[in-house]
Amino acid sequence: MLRRRVLGVILLYAVLLPGFSFAQAAVGTSNAPSGSANAAVYVAPKEVLDKIRDEGMNHSQVMKTLSYLSDVIGPRLTASPGMKRANEWTRNTLASFGLQNAHLEAWGPFGPLLLIGTGLTLLERLVIGIRELP
Repeated sequence: MLRRRVLGVILLYAVLLPGFSFAQAAVGTSNAPSGSANAAVYVAPKEVLDKIRDEGMNHSQVMKTLSYLSDVIGPRLTASPGMKRANEWTRNTLASFGLQNAHLEAWGPFGPLLLIGTGLTLLERLVIGIRELP
C-alpha cells in the first residue's frame, strides 16, 4: 500500500512538475514588475535584421568553406598532415575575415602512433578486428 502511494506521488511529480517549472509567459506579457530589468525584451531594428539576412543569403561563404575542407583538405585524423593543413587553413581564413590574434594552439599528447599502423580487437559476443594503416 505504501509502495503504491510513493509511486503515485513520484508519477504525479514527474507529470506535473515540468509544466510548472518550465512554464513561460506568453509573448507580450511578463510576470516581472514593470520596473525590473526583465520586463523589457530587446527587439532589433529592422535595418539590422535586413543586413544580417542579406549577408547570409547573398554573401555567404558556407558552401565554399565546406567544399574546401571536405574536397581539398580531406580527412582530418588527429595528428595527421590533413589536420595540420586544416588547422593552418582555418587560421589563415579567419585572419582574412578580420579576426585578430588567430593562432594555433597545441592540444593533447598525441604523437605519430596513429600514422604507423595500430590494431584493435574487440572481444565480446563477436570478435572484430580493426586495422588502421598509414
